[in-house]
Amino acid sequence: MENLLLKDPGSYMVVKVEGHCRKFYELGILPGCKITLISRTNRGPVLIRVGNSKVALGRGMAESIFVE
Repeated sequence: MENLLLKDPGSYMVVKVEGHCRKFYELGILPGCKITLISRTNRGPVLIRVGNSKVALGRGMAESIFVE
């Protein structure tokens, strides 16, 4: 289990989210859901797909999502 910032682009299962729980809930990012990491660079936001939506997350939020 690693946070999203340490992963390469691909599909992952969310295992745990820390902090910002309400915001993650509103975005549909919950433990057990599948997300796709579209792009991640060393700076700037992280782009993910949740369901049929693309979401840009700040690096702090992406660091709070643990996937496997």
